[in-house]
This record gives sequence, structure tokens and C-alpha cells, in this order.
Amino acid sequence: MSLKLSFASLSLGASVDQQTGSLSVFDILEEIRIPQVPVHLQSLVIALALEKPDPNEFSGKILIHILTPDGKQQTVGNGEMRIPAEQKRMKAVFRFGGFPLLMFGSHRFVLSWINQAGAKVGEAILDFDVVQVTQVAQGVAPSEKPPLAH
Repeated sequence: MSLKLSFASLSLGASVDQQTGSLSVFDILEEIRIPQVPVHLQSLVIALALEKPDPNEFSGKILIHILTPDGKQQTVGNGEMRIPAEQKRMKAVFRFGGFPLLMFGSHRFVLSWINQAGAKVGEAILDFDVVQVTQVAQGVAPSEKPPLAH
């Protein structure tokens, strides 16, 4: 049985309304512009919407990996995944607090769902770039400072 990906996003916030099942995503991330690394993102959220075309129950696991610009891969999440027979769609929100970004360049999240036999039955790929920007001083230029009162 495969699961069809309807929607996937990387953002700073997301929520699923418990009464309507509506998924809301806030501040989608495609590029993070920062003056230096390392930095810890206060909140990083992956949101998914999946469809189960098969009328049977799905039971398996989800794995979340990140691929960094240096070519390394790290597991950042995993867990059990179950979609009951009577349910056709599933929405999921994965939250990471204090997520570390250690280098500039292209990053990729790969989410894989696997069945009980261990076979991959679907995946989502979310790419984002960490770009270095020049930090502008926030002080007042000496010529613009008010004169000192004596």
C-alpha cells in the first residue's frame, strides 16, 4: 500500500484545527538569511497532508532525516504511523524547538514512510537554503549623535 503526498511544507509555525481538520501553515521557509552560524531556530515545523487510496488500515513508521551541505545525513525524528481503515486522509505536524543550523548552503529534509515490512511507501523532500548576509550595525553614526548636555 502506498500513501500519496498531498502537501508538505517547512515553516516556522503550523496548526491543525481539531474540529474541522483544517491545516494552517505560517511563515513558510525556503531560505534563511543570517549573518553567522551556528544558530538555533526557535521553532521549525514540518507539516504534511497524506492520502490513503487503499481502504485498508495503514500501519508503519515515519523517518525524518536532514541532509546538510557537507553531504552528511542525520536522523532528526521517527515514530509510529497509523491510519485507520475508515480514515482516508491524515494531517501531521512535526515541531522542532531550538533546531541547530551549523553551516551555510543547501539543506534537505527527507521524510519517508515505511510499511510494517520495512519497505518505503512514500516520501516528501523539503529543500531550504541557509544564506549568509552582512550584518548591519544598529548604532547611531557619530555625526548623528546629539551633543552632550553640560
